[in-house]
Amino acid sequence: MPAGTKIRYMGNKVALAKDVATLISDIEASRPLVDLFGGMCSVAGAVSNSARQVWINDAQHYASLAAHCLLRSQDLPPSRDRVVSVLSPAYRKNLNTLGRRFKQDLATERRILSRDSFSAYQQAQVEWKHVGNDEVLAAEAAKLRTQGQAGPHRLATLTFSWGYFGLRQSIEIDSVRAAIDASIGLGLLTSDEAAWCRLALLQTCSRVASTPGHFAQFLTGANAQSFARIRSARRRSVWDGVLDDLEILEPFGTKRWRKRNRVLTGDALSIWPILDCANLPPAVFYADPPYSKEQYSRFYHVLETLELYDYPEATGTGRYRSGRFTTPLAQKSGVLRAVQRLCCEIAARDGVLLLSYPSSGLLTRSLDVDIQALLGEYFQDVSLPISMLSKHSTLGARHGEARCDVTEYVWLAK
Repeated sequence: MPAGTKIRYMGNKVALAKDVATLISDIEASRPLVDLFGGMCSVAGAVSNSARQVWINDAQHYASLAAHCLLRSQDLPPSRDRVVSVLSPAYRKNLNTLGRRFKQDLATERRILSRDSFSAYQQAQVEWKHVGNDEVLAAEAAKLRTQGQAGPHRLATLTFSWGYFGLRQSIEIDSVRAAIDASIGLGLLTSDEAAWCRLALLQTCSRVASTPGHFAQFLTGANAQSFARIRSARRRSVWDGVLDDLEILEPFGTKRWRKRNRVLTGDALSIWPILDCANLPPAVFYADPPYSKEQYSRFYHVLETLELYDYPEATGTGRYRSGRFTTPLAQKSGVLRAVQRLCCEIAARDGVLLLSYPSSGLLTRSLDVDIQALLGEYFQDVSLPISMLSKHSTLGARHGEARCDVTEYVWLAK
């Protein structure tokens, strides 16, 4: 099994990673690679066989967790037997406590999922009370948010059950996280080992969720086909999934190489003072910014909330966390100025830029910007070494076809 994570991620870095790594290999090895929009670390992983130091940044905390495990961790994922031994007591305690609270609701869920009636499922889903539609539960979450964790862990149960996950699955999610947190407090796992367990939990959640492939929405069981997908997803055990995922997760590169790398969590447009304070030398910057009018945080808000575990306010049918990250890079009115700012900051630091951007992006299609000319305003030497036909997701086929043809460009500017 290759290193990396199987968390579903929108974007095209996996397809481009090897080609981008080849381009980077021709640039002075003394320049660290700074991936400004790190995602699931595909490009950083592709250069892991070299001695080049990697700095990886992402605005999302769940992505930074993945980067820490894959690019910085000094410990490997703990073994299955060790995790069972260490986590089982606290896991069972949390599971049993929530099981008693939601005993009747769990029985209802089992009964509905055992039948073929999607209308019964739809009715139960609409009637289910959660943080986003019930004042009592919202107040409970607010108390946990402001006063700290008291009683059993229950964020997923109060927020995401009968939506992205089943009630039983949500209780398992909370119980796994309770066990991980307890293991840290008792010194049973190192911080790196606990991080691997949290990453395995997020990977499992990404796989067992009842969604169209992202977390902007969940399946509603509106017809027999949708309900069949939900029933199939709800049969999957979170606990078993975490144990399985820990056996396939592994970091990139050598322990010595990972020790030199850096992981940052911030907005790529405003991270520059932090890089300066950290004494970043002249670097090669890889930028694969958001390119559509969709704010990507909406597609990962569940993973972000499960990593932060902060009981946020949740609104709307999608139970979106408040204060989600937004960027002008995903706004037609702001994208040009934002890219200009990136170029200005990189050029001012004697940086080399590799900019990845598709033909379907706001700059290219909506604004008809000549990106090569734009880069030429800040860099002396601009070329287009990669121009590759690709398929991009249309975000759950909301706009017709599930995937569309685009050309993926990577410009080299220095």
